[in-house]
Amino acid sequence: MNEIESKSCTIRSVAERTSELCPRDRCVFWETGTALTDGRCLLERLGVEVTTRPDLAGYLLETRERLEAARGVSEAEEAHREFSRRLGRDV
Repeated sequence: MNEIESKSCTIRSVAERTSELCPRDRCVFWETGTALTDGRCLLERLGVEVTTRPDLAGYLLETRERLEAARGVSEAEEAHREFSRRLGRDV
């Protein structure tokens, strides 16, 4: 098993102190790879530090769950706008 396959979800670990394997491409924060690059976590690429911020990890986990549970495009767009607003920029 390689490192990517065995990686735990950092936001779940910090927010809830439980272990969850990284859902990778099933996660709304996952960036799909290309022919030349592997997929990766958007939060890691942006350098979002959550290991000492359980409040931020909880918010990001809640946002992830809201986006994953969104039934319609309008709900997903609203959750994305809220996420972008809290980051202070468009993502």
